[in-house]
Amino acid sequence: MLRSSKACLFVVASGIAVVATGVAAYRRFVSADTADVILAKADQLSWENQWIAATPLYAEAERLYAKENHPSKALYAHVSQYIPRAESEPLPSLLLELQRDQSLPAAMAPETRLRILVIEGMIETNYDASMALTTWQQVQDLAGNRGHYLLMARAMGERGIAAFLLGDFAAAKKLVLRGWLTAKYLHDPAAHVRYASVYGAGLVELQRYDEAIHALDEAIDTAAKSPGVAYPSIAVNSKIDALRGLHRHQEALALSDQAILRLPHGRLDAHLFQILTSKGEVYDDLGRNADAVAQYAVALHYARGLSYWRGITQTGGLLAHAYEKENNLAAALDTINEAIQANEQLPEELYFSPRNLAIKAEILDKMGRAKQAHALYEESLALIDSLLTTAPTPNVERALLTQLEQVYSGYFASLCQAGDINDAFGVVEKARGRIEAQALEHHAVVQPHEPTAQERQITQLNLELIETNDPGVRERLSQSLYDAELELDDSSLAGIAAKRPLALRQVQTHLRPGEFVLEYVLADPTSWVLAITRGGVHKYDLPARKVVEADALQYRKEIRDRKMNPKLAQALFDELLAPIAEYRTSSSMIVVPDGALHLLPFSALMDQGEYVLKNHAVSASPSSTVLCLLRNREGSTLRDPLQYVGVAAWSGTKDGDNVIFRSIAQRGSKQVQPLPESQEEVETIAHSFPESSTLLLGNNATETKFKSLPLADYRVLHLALHGYADLEYPDRSALVFAPEHGGPDDGLLEVREIRALRLKARLVTLSACNTGVGPVGEAGVANLVNAFIEAGAESVVSTLWELEDRPTERLITSFYRNLASGRDKVDALRGAQLEFVRAGLPPYYWASFEMVGDPTGTLEKIAGQGDAPRRGLPAWRNRH
Repeated sequence: MLRSSKACLFVVASGIAVVATGVAAYRRFVSADTADVILAKADQLSWENQWIAATPLYAEAERLYAKENHPSKALYAHVSQYIPRAESEPLPSLLLELQRDQSLPAAMAPETRLRILVIEGMIETNYDASMALTTWQQVQDLAGNRGHYLLMARAMGERGIAAFLLGDFAAAKKLVLRGWLTAKYLHDPAAHVRYASVYGAGLVELQRYDEAIHALDEAIDTAAKSPGVAYPSIAVNSKIDALRGLHRHQEALALSDQAILRLPHGRLDAHLFQILTSKGEVYDDLGRNADAVAQYAVALHYARGLSYWRGITQTGGLLAHAYEKENNLAAALDTINEAIQANEQLPEELYFSPRNLAIKAEILDKMGRAKQAHALYEESLALIDSLLTTAPTPNVERALLTQLEQVYSGYFASLCQAGDINDAFGVVEKARGRIEAQALEHHAVVQPHEPTAQERQITQLNLELIETNDPGVRERLSQSLYDAELELDDSSLAGIAAKRPLALRQVQTHLRPGEFVLEYVLADPTSWVLAITRGGVHKYDLPARKVVEADALQYRKEIRDRKMNPKLAQALFDELLAPIAEYRTSSSMIVVPDGALHLLPFSALMDQGEYVLKNHAVSASPSSTVLCLLRNREGSTLRDPLQYVGVAAWSGTKDGDNVIFRSIAQRGSKQVQPLPESQEEVETIAHSFPESSTLLLGNNATETKFKSLPLADYRVLHLALHGYADLEYPDRSALVFAPEHGGPDDGLLEVREIRALRLKARLVTLSACNTGVGPVGEAGVANLVNAFIEAGAESVVSTLWELEDRPTERLITSFYRNLASGRDKVDALRGAQLEFVRAGLPPYYWASFEMVGDPTGTLEKIAGQGDAPRRGLPAWRNRH
C-alpha cells in the first residue's frame, strides 16, 4: 500500500481530537455517577471525536463494571481507551491486543463486538487501509442490522477514507461524499465536520486547492456552529496546506495565528503541534529559516511531551533540515537522529524514513563522513523502491518521485563531490524517465480490444458533456466523468519493480560522434549538469534551482507574449550552457531536463547575440536510459514502402456553436479556433510518401477511424489537431478529433488511451497546441509526448505553447521537405526553424517546436517532394 505523507497525517489525526478539559474536572462528577451514566457521557464525547477527554471516563467505567461483574461492558470500556494510545504506541501491538480481546467470551455481546470493530477499523486505517476497508464494511453491516444508522453512515465514510489511501479515488470520493451528505441530512455535526474535512484534505492531496478550500471552510464553519463538536484540526491544517499550495503564504500565516488563538483550551497539545509545524512550513516556503526553526522547535517540544512518535518523525526531519541550512550541524544531527529513532517506535510506517535518512546523509556529508552518508542514501533509495512497487498507478509513482526528489539530488551531489560520476549518473537516472523506461521495457504489440465497460462509460459521458448547453447538467456530467476516470484500471505498471537504469558506459556507447547529452539536476543552493559524450563525462556546477527556474519561467512567458529579450536569453545561456566545454566542441545537444527546464526552449537561448539554434541541433529525452532504449529498437523490420497517416480535423470555417469546440472550452482551453491551414499541411506532407499515405480530413478525421487503422504499420503519424494539456488531471490531456454522431468514441484521444496504442512509428508529429506541457516533477512531464513514447514512438515533435495556424503549417511542411531530402530528423527540424530565424521572426513562431526521444536517423524510402502527385489515398478522405 502506498500512502503519501500528508495522507498519512490527516488520517492519523482523524480519530484523536483533544480537548482542554482536564481529567480532574471529570473525576469530580464521575464518583457520583453509575457506570452506565459514565459510559454514556464517554460515548457522547467520543462520538464528537473528543477521544482523549473520553478516556478517563472509559477507565472509570471499566473499573466499575469489573467491580460489578459485567465483563462485556467492562471490555467495551476497555477497548474504547485504545484510540489515544495509537498516538504513541506501535499500531501492530494494539491490533494484536484487539485480536486477543475479540477472542474473549465477553466480546460475543453484539454491542461490544461492534465497539471492538469500530476501534479496530480506526487503528487499521492508520496501519493498513486494505484491512480497514474490510473492517469498516463489517461495522456498516452490523450497525445497520442493529439499527445504528448514524454509525452505519459513518462506517461508509470511513470506507471512503480507506479507499483513498489505497488509491481508489473514485470509490473514496463516492463513499466520503455519501457519508458527508448523510451526516448533514441526519444532523450529525461531528460526522459532517469529519467528512467535509477529509474530503477537503483529499482534494489537497490531489492539488485541487481552490476546490478543497470550499469543503474545508464548510467543515470549519460547521464546527464553530456546533457546541461540543471537536476542534476541526484536519480542516484547519489542510486549509493551511491549500493556501501554501496556492502561494497565499500571508493568508496561511494569518490562519495559523487565528487557529492558535481559537483553540478551545489553554493546553498545548496535538492540535497545536500540527499548526506550529504547518506554520513552520510556510516560513520555510518564504525563506525565513530562523522563523521556521522557532516554530518547528516548539512543535517538536510538544510532540515529545505527547510521546507523539509520528510527529517527532515528521517535524524532527523538518527541524533538522532547517538547522542544516543554518550550518548548525551538531543540532541538525541530534535532531535527525531523534526523528529516525522515533520512527523505530513505528517500524511499519516508512513514509518519512527515506527523507529523514537522506537528511542525515546530507548532514554527515557536510561533516566529512562521506562513506556513512552514502550508506544512508542507499538505504533511503531502497525504501523508495519498496514504496514504488506498491504504487497503484504511474501517476502515483510520479507524485512519489516528486515528493522525494531531495533524496536523489542530495545523493547525486554527494557522489559528484566524491568524484564518483558514474554512480551519480545512476542515481539520478533511477528517477528520470522511469515510467517511460518501464513501458518500453515491457512494451508488447497486442491486438485491438473491445472497449471495457468503464471506457464506454467515459465515452458516453464525454458525448453528453459535449452536447449539453445547460450549466447545471454540465456540472453534473463533469463530476460523473471525474468519478468514472478515477475508476479506470490503470494498473499496467503497478507492482513492476523499478527498472535498473543503464550504466554510464552503456549510454556512451549509444551516442554518436558530435552528440552530447546534458543531464540537469536542479537543487538549492547549487544545481548541476552532467555533460556526456562518447568519450567522457564531466560535471559542472550551476546556479541555485530557484534562480534558474525563475529565469526560465520568465523567459518562456516573454516568448509566449511574442517579445524578444536578448538580455534574459543571454543570462539563461550563462547559467545553463556557458560553463559546459562540450557545448563548444559538439553540435548535437540532447537535453534531459529537470523541473521548469522541461518547459524551456533551449534553442532560443542566446550567446553573444546568436541563438543556440544557429550552431546546434537541440532535442530532449525523458532520460538517458529512455534514449538508449529507443535506439535499441532502431533495427526493427520496416515494411516497404514507408507508410504515413495524416490527420486534420479542424480545417473548416469557424463555428462557434460546434459541439466539440464547446467541449474544449469547458475543459479550459483558450484555443478553440478552426485550423484552416491544417488540411493543406497534411496533404502537402503526403506528397513525400507516394502510394503509402492515409489521410483523415475534416469530418472524416474521427477518433474511431484513426484508432481503427493498423497504427503499428505506420512509420510516420502526423496529427494536425487541437490539443490541450490538463495540468490538474494529466490523463485528461488530449488530442481533439472531429465529432462523430452515434459513434463509439468521444473525439478526445486522451493520454490514458494513447498509452494503450501499440506503435512502431519512427516519427510522430503533434502539430497542435500545448502538446509538450504537463505537470513537472522529478519523474518528468506527464504529457501527450511521453504517452506516445510509452506507446512505442521513436521520436515525437510537439509544441510548448499555443501557435497560430499559418506559421505552423509553413514550419511543419518545411520540416518534412527537409526530411524528404534525406536529412536527420533533428537536423530537418532545425533547418525549418532557421528559416524563421533568418526572416527575423521572434522565438514565439519557431522555438515552441521540440523533438523528444531519439532525434537521429532519416526516414528511409521517402521519395518525391514538392508538387508530386498524390496517389493511393483512401476513399474516405474529405475532398471539400
